[in-house]
Amino acid sequence: MKRLVLAALLAALAGVSTVARADTPPSKWECAKDPAVCERYALHLHVQEYMYPPGPDVRKIREALLERARAELEAASAATSPDVRLRFDLGEVYQGLRHYEEAARVLEPALAMAPRHSAALRAWRALADAAAHLERARQELDAYDAYLSLAPDDPWTLEVLGNRAEAEMRLGNLEQAVAGYRDVIERIEHAPFGQVEDFDVLVLARWGLAVALDRSGDSGDAQHEASVVAQQDPDERIIGRTEEEGVFFRPEYERDWYLALGRGEHARQATDARDAMVKWSRVVQTWADYVRRASPDDRWVGLARAHLASAEAERDRAEARVVRSGKGR
Repeated sequence: MKRLVLAALLAALAGVSTVARADTPPSKWECAKDPAVCERYALHLHVQEYMYPPGPDVRKIREALLERARAELEAASAATSPDVRLRFDLGEVYQGLRHYEEAARVLEPALAMAPRHSAALRAWRALADAAAHLERARQELDAYDAYLSLAPDDPWTLEVLGNRAEAEMRLGNLEQAVAGYRDVIERIEHAPFGQVEDFDVLVLARWGLAVALDRSGDSGDAQHEASVVAQQDPDERIIGRTEEEGVFFRPEYERDWYLALGRGEHARQATDARDAMVKWSRVVQTWADYVRRASPDDRWVGLARAHLASAEAERDRAEARVVRSGKGR
């Protein structure tokens, strides 16, 4: 399933700090009673400087700062700290460093302790991202639901809803996935003032909708959506983004399904026989890549094989037209 890397996480790592506003510092009486309370809070504020530094988003610098935060938090036994904020901090740091198993291991119990804490919103996002990378769709879905219950009108709701639809599809809940994608599309298309990044979210939702409809057996609507999105993303600039650019797939070969549907629409629209043959050959290769790379328990591989056979037939027909026209010589 494809995932849009949450803009909130990227923005935070690029220097947009939203941390201390929601935090309530311990009172002087609490500190007098237990000085460790204030020490833990001071560490929490200190590591934010590493986690969400001001300035340009330079990955090497960001990772070096996150490593410093990790070292200090681990030295303070943040994973078992009585201050849940330090647990959240460590989990988010692990997530930022792509240590997804460690992130989930720390964030799960921390969020179970304080699911509605003022600092829990980012932690739920981080857990959802870690779960997506670990292909734990059920956990990812639950994390998104917890996030939405805390911030139903958060600026990143569209991204969350799109990713949530992906998790539904991964679980085989195609009806819910289709409804989720359509909700995202409708929200964007009916919004009075859209943001530039909303177009990318819209396109990714249409890609997802085309795949979900295709897998649910609604070939007519799937082809329509694939045709629309092939025009909106004709050069695969959006669906072809790398994780560094904001989009990732789990399993990685899942991208081939999206590409095959879009390329199939380009092939159908080809008017020149030779152009059609070349494009159908590319579609065949894309479906073949999916089938070759699919895991043994892939629930969709049978349908992918059927698509591959259909694409091979289209390629053969196009090749026959080329031969008959004499363009194959």
